[in-house]
Amino acid sequence: MNTPRAVGGQTLVAVLVSATVVLLLVLGIGAFGVYAGWIHIGSSASKAVGSKETDAMAKTTGEAKFICEVTISMPQRTLEAEPKVYNDMLVAGVDYDQKTGWYQGDFAISEGHKGSLKVNGTKILVSRPAMFERFGVMIIQEDFTIDRADGSFVQTLTFKGDKTRHILKGFCGGLTTAPF
Repeated sequence: MNTPRAVGGQTLVAVLVSATVVLLLVLGIGAFGVYAGWIHIGSSASKAVGSKETDAMAKTTGEAKFICEVTISMPQRTLEAEPKVYNDMLVAGVDYDQKTGWYQGDFAISEGHKGSLKVNGTKILVSRPAMFERFGVMIIQEDFTIDRADGSFVQTLTFKGDKTRHILKGFCGGLTTAPF
């Protein structure tokens, strides 16, 4: 049985044409992937988001907002009772120029009732005096801290008699909002 053979340079031409078609297909699919956002050229998206977070954590003037994932250990009727423990997300903010801060809290500090801001190295401390009864004792102050070095968030209530209790603990990152 005779099998057909390529004559002269026809084999080389067929190989080059096939290679060119495959290369164009790969480049076309790659270009579509970049256009669709599936493929990123340059710095990765996680690094870009991380740099914005670092910018918010490093900020020392103007306003900065943080998104925090916290574990809440909420006392029930009394401080000695077994607390209700659950996880939640909250937003905190500071205004370095006005020297105020807030978080989405339930006690003395809130977005409408800001506390006074102090910065000590990498730690942001926001505090506000209080005078109301909760859990069977008088709350005299509420504080929260954000350590910009590691993102740790701690909220503390101070009760009459200088007893303190951490209600919220967690970690924060810089909050960035869409430009629209």
